[in-house]
Amino acid sequence: MAVEYITSRNMISLIYETMRVMNVSVAHHSVRVGYILAKLLECRGSYEKYEIADFMILAMLHDIGAFKTDDVRKQLTYEAKRTLPHSIYGYLFLKYLSPFEERSKIVLYHHMDYTKTKDLDFRYRFELELLKLAEMMDIWYKAFGDKFEYAMINKYSGTKFDPEAVALLQKAIENDDFLEKIKDNTFGDEVDEYEDYVLLSDGEKEKYLKMLMYFTGLRDESMVSETISVISVSRELTRKLNLNENDKNEIYYAALLHDIGMLAIPSQLLNAPRNLNEEEKNLIKTHVEIMEKMLKGKISDNIIKIATAHHERFDGSGYPKGLKASYMTNKDAILQLSEYVVNAMREKPYRRAYTKNEIIDTLNNGIISGQYDAIVTDTFMKHFDDIIEIAEDKADMALIMYQKLLRNYKQVYNSLA
Repeated sequence: MAVEYITSRNMISLIYETMRVMNVSVAHHSVRVGYILAKLLECRGSYEKYEIADFMILAMLHDIGAFKTDDVRKQLTYEAKRTLPHSIYGYLFLKYLSPFEERSKIVLYHHMDYTKTKDLDFRYRFELELLKLAEMMDIWYKAFGDKFEYAMINKYSGTKFDPEAVALLQKAIENDDFLEKIKDNTFGDEVDEYEDYVLLSDGEKEKYLKMLMYFTGLRDESMVSETISVISVSRELTRKLNLNENDKNEIYYAALLHDIGMLAIPSQLLNAPRNLNEEEKNLIKTHVEIMEKMLKGKISDNIIKIATAHHERFDGSGYPKGLKASYMTNKDAILQLSEYVVNAMREKPYRRAYTKNEIIDTLNNGIISGQYDAIVTDTFMKHFDDIIEIAEDKADMALIMYQKLLRNYKQVYNSLA
């Protein structure tokens, strides 16, 4: 499926924005580490600009596993201890759910001392050593400020850090004191220049957008299977309604991204085993506006409009804007119905799953009251069983993927612990 709705540059901006929503400190740390790594690679002189840009993006994601292990704050301190769990989760996430399968081991080993990684038979071993150095440079520099000295790093040359990497760091600092730019927060233009060399194929954009959807699974695994089910239901509806390819694609990407705003909502609220009070419900509702802000200016306006309307209703009773039928199309109606049906069929901590008959009754009443588009809703109800079977199969595949990831976590942990 071709991705003509987002540029390469905006794709990188969206990755950063997603990280920022998850945790501002981690997002800023990751960009700084990416920048330091880029300066080291540039100083070495054997990399093309686009290669440096690719490694910089990988560095932005090096701590993604911390969101799975709740170790986010700890990873940004120089005395962090338990680094293996988030390194493994990050490695497995990038291996199975991102475009970085070939380089994912860089993340697996990025907290291991040089004495343990120097003999690795790995194509990107030296880039791994540079990432380790870049990460600790940022953490130590932030911890010690003006008291930081190059000797602190040099002290661990040959033990914690690769001597060649340490020597390269000294040369890079002598050539361009980029640490001062980090201190003054004046390195942004250089990061932008590196990003200009990112040229993603349609297939790579597709993988990155899917990766952002999988981010939600770091907070709550059920959100991934729900999103995949919403994609499946909406995709089948677009086929039954004979929509053109452009409309199908816009609905697909809107369904893929419609819940990424949930990354800003506390997980304890999403999984609360009780009915939420009004204040809590209103907080969860903000995920739509958060998602809209994340996507605005980065992806097609048509996709944003469909995604933002997934909780709207044709009679104006939805949120966040209370839109009515005159402001919406069948594309909006398809995602609205798909989201409602998938959500209704799932058991929640605070309620049971609704039955087929209960869902059909609700949809029929919705047609009468004007909540749901009649043509889209009738089409769904005529093909209810077929559409739901396909959606459940897709969701099961997502669950199998996560189970595989968890099994591999135990295997990798036992081999490294």
